[in-house]
Amino acid sequence: MLRFGDIALIRQILQLYIRWFALALIINVPVKGLSAETEALVLMENYCLDCHNRDTQKGEVNLEAALVARPLVKNLDLWKTVISRVENGDMPPKKKGQPTSLEKKTLLTWLDREVIRFDYSAVDDPGYEPVRRLTHIEFSNTLRDLLGLNMNLVEDFPIDLSGKSGFDNSANTLFLQPILMERYLGAVDKAVEATVPLKGWPNEKSSVFTFWPSAKDDELGAAVKIIDHFLSRAFRRPPMMREVRDVLSIYDRSRDTGESFAVGIRRALGAVLVSPAFLLKSERAKETDEPYRVDQYELASRLSYFIWASMPDEELFRLASEKRLASQEVLEKQVTRMLVDPKSNTLGNVFAAQWLGFDALGVRVRLDPIDNPWCTDTLMGAMKKESAMGFTSLIRENKPLTELIQSKTTYVNEELAKFYKMKGVKGDHMRRVVHTDKRRYGLFGQASVLAVTSTPHRTSPIRRGEWILDSLLGTPPPPPPSDAGELDEGIEENRKLTFRQKLEMHSKDPRCNSCHREMDPLGFSLENYDWFGRWRTKSRGRSIDSKGRLPSGTEFDGPIGLRDVITGEKLDDLARQVTRKMLSYALGRQLEYYDEPAIQKILVVFKKDNYRMQTLLREVCASYPFNFRKNRDITEDNKNKTVVNDG
Repeated sequence: MLRFGDIALIRQILQLYIRWFALALIINVPVKGLSAETEALVLMENYCLDCHNRDTQKGEVNLEAALVARPLVKNLDLWKTVISRVENGDMPPKKKGQPTSLEKKTLLTWLDREVIRFDYSAVDDPGYEPVRRLTHIEFSNTLRDLLGLNMNLVEDFPIDLSGKSGFDNSANTLFLQPILMERYLGAVDKAVEATVPLKGWPNEKSSVFTFWPSAKDDELGAAVKIIDHFLSRAFRRPPMMREVRDVLSIYDRSRDTGESFAVGIRRALGAVLVSPAFLLKSERAKETDEPYRVDQYELASRLSYFIWASMPDEELFRLASEKRLASQEVLEKQVTRMLVDPKSNTLGNVFAAQWLGFDALGVRVRLDPIDNPWCTDTLMGAMKKESAMGFTSLIRENKPLTELIQSKTTYVNEELAKFYKMKGVKGDHMRRVVHTDKRRYGLFGQASVLAVTSTPHRTSPIRRGEWILDSLLGTPPPPPPSDAGELDEGIEENRKLTFRQKLEMHSKDPRCNSCHREMDPLGFSLENYDWFGRWRTKSRGRSIDSKGRLPSGTEFDGPIGLRDVITGEKLDDLARQVTRKMLSYALGRQLEYYDEPAIQKILVVFKKDNYRMQTLLREVCASYPFNFRKNRDITEDNKNKTVVNDG
């Protein structure tokens, strides 16, 4: 395999090969002796790199840099797009010179070996845990569990953004802006004031105040015990002596100025809660280039912030201190225990909401209450709760993944039941019900995802189809060619045609067909649901056609047929996607090529157990990247930056 250190060198070598190759063609000499890789690189230079090099970057794609970043699976999505474009004849463009059928086969064969059938067995890299701040949800939950508070302290915080992983716990988006530090200071002040009253005992719901002086002579000893214990919980690890002394000195200075014991404790605890050791989720690096196991306290934090989006509890701290947590048997028991706890609701409220996108409802997706008085904040809240509670129940009850798509049960309150035209539900609280209407079974019948995959006041079969392929199945369609264009003006303005007919005419264009033939059938199967998830049989006076046909030839009709397709033909794709998403969320970073061995191993066990959800979580927590880490390779980062920055 050729391995080039920089782009300039690869260009020089390729130019030499091309001259030799061209001469061979001119004198009609068979081209022999070139490796498959060299032949492929020559073809890339001939047909691809003129438009997609460091300088031109047509479509913001730099294949020149991507060829340098080995193995090619480092840029898997990019190369999958290249393969799709070449297979469909979209690349190179028709106006450019075209490869022969043999050349095309040569290039695709090499890419298939290097990308699609890449051998991951030799990859041994657990990745690294990047230092990141706590998300707003994690910050709030940690204060709740640390101080025994039930207060909304983050409502005025700037919004946490999602990274490439799709989750807001990704380190590459969790910046510490100056305004956020101001919000932290305000939140911490409120928290310590509520926790430590100036008179009487502190909040009894907090586990950290096991010591409180009964007399003035006991105050210093109590302060030492409180601070030491508090630090071990706030920092999620045993504190260093220096850290204890530094915080104790804040208490001492307060007392020296005549302030009371309670005020001194407030100031000490406040300082702890705005320190990097509390606000940041970080792990200590070891001086080695080899992968190493995270320590027991770090593992406890990985577990708790994955399943609870909060700090470890006393049992996790105890097991970590006894160095027993890493045992496979103990780890499995802890995962099972933690899933029973109501704090695991975050798997529905946070993980599922961000993965499936229904967290946007009521925030980025909402309707004008004047024009749509029925669409209240409480209704949208219930719609989100339905999806979140449904997903959490899959895990807590250890149901198979297929129930995500075809479950007969759901959660509604009176307002949401009325929206669905269900009878017999009274009151504001969410409760479990059994659907009598098969059209509402599972995820595709839930208004939350139907609303966030539409446009205001109009359904979008394209958006819904893309959401199914990309978010749900992890098999996104290739991006449209730069010259694909919009609907033809004549077609767009033809009122005699339904939207489906217009789109079908648009999709006949070869430039558009490769995307639409996969998206459109899936999206149109949900057309009976309007732009906010209400059932309908007609649109603009015309009967809705919800039939679809996949490129494989499989035919289906409506949401019921779509469910059968997903739980049958597409089940492996769904299982792989939920595995990838769960692992990414657990690690707090986007996945890389070196995570593939762990994904494959998890999937084997997951499938063997009929895709039961608790098995998935236990295997994620037992996985190599969850239990091990490797120090960050700065050299490798710089290489990959070239690809990212250059497209």
